[in-house]
Amino acid sequence: MQSSNTSVYAVGDVAAFPVKMFAETRRLEHVDSARKSARHAVAAIMEPEKTGEFDYLPFFYSRVFTLSWQFYGDNAGEVIHFGDFSGKTFGAYWINKGHLVGSFLEGGTKEQYEAIAKATRLKPAIEDLGELER
Repeated sequence: MQSSNTSVYAVGDVAAFPVKMFAETRRLEHVDSARKSARHAVAAIMEPEKTGEFDYLPFFYSRVFTLSWQFYGDNAGEVIHFGDFSGKTFGAYWINKGHLVGSFLEGGTKEQYEAIAKATRLKPAIEDLGELER
């Protein structure tokens, strides 16, 4: 976030920054990354000795009336769908190079959303794709 000029920070959904989870620099065009990158930059300016590396889990969401979904991570690799597609709760996992790298859930509870965020951040090895569907 700090540019080559130590007095200049780039923040928001138009700024590219290193995303630890992907081990590459990316732009993340969503209000959540804009808010959190701005918060981190302010902390780095105000208390640089207390501010660690920006370790952001990419997060996208939408809410429209009674519908809501959340997505964490990356949509790279093979997609595995799960849930009741005729109902209100369903989702998908993305597996890349044998690891969970992305999770999507429509209609989940707060606890379910927290669980997929945690799982995505951990990037566990996935051996049985069929188990994810169940």
